[in-house]
Amino acid sequence: MVSIHPVTDLASLLALEKVKPDAFLGGGPALGWGRLYGGQVVAQALRAACLTVEGPHRPQSLHAYFVRAGDEYQPVLYEVERVRDSRSFATRQVVAYQAGGAILNLIASFHAPEGGTEIDAVTAPNGAPAPETLPEEPTPLLFDRHSVARRVDPEPYELAWMRARGDLGDDPFLHACAFAYLSDEFPLGTALGAHPQVPVWEHVFTASLDHAIWFHRDFRADEWLLFELRGGGVADARGLGTARIFDRAGRHVASIAQEALARERRPD
Repeated sequence: MVSIHPVTDLASLLALEKVKPDAFLGGGPALGWGRLYGGQVVAQALRAACLTVEGPHRPQSLHAYFVRAGDEYQPVLYEVERVRDSRSFATRQVVAYQAGGAILNLIASFHAPEGGTEIDAVTAPNGAPAPETLPEEPTPLLFDRHSVARRVDPEPYELAWMRARGDLGDDPFLHACAFAYLSDEFPLGTALGAHPQVPVWEHVFTASLDHAIWFHRDFRADEWLLFELRGGGVADARGLGTARIFDRAGRHVASIAQEALARERRPD
């Protein structure tokens, strides 16, 4: 792995190296997959955007397109364009590059905190067991996860606890970026859950196409978060998954949407 520094946790994965004004280099662990985990590229692209934002602004949302698969054995260059800065909002566009060209295009919006009415119109699912009571699920990725429930009929549905490993401190930007890393774990499977051949993964080529996050409230990504995901079916070889994320107090802290591709493999 060509790496700018050892990556052992999310804090080190998000410690990008500045190579020129508004351009940053990021590395990651080699997992043996060949291709980069999409959450790593989204998280590092958001981190690059955060490093160019000043003042009280916090991440409000991001929309990312996966242009091509990344190579986990190459570092990634993130180039940031400062699209807009205002008193209330800031907008950044980030393109992630490897030797073969662009692998991700992301636009992120930042919002200065405002007081006002706060209403939770959705509630966390009732009866979800505490994450400490559930069996651990081994993963080479830099988070902990515990599945609660999964179904595909009549509507693809998944409920799971997740958290970043290690103490991330109190920087809200770092927690938003760590959450972006977590956010790519479940949506593809839920988006394609209705596909009749998806359980037999070797029969289907799958890929994430685009990914969106909305940050509703400040929260810590190194504390347990409850992900409630739903799939909307498949058409034109694509499926859409959406998710609501709650903290342990039951607050709705973020939302996710991802579209995924599922192509039946044909014999050579």
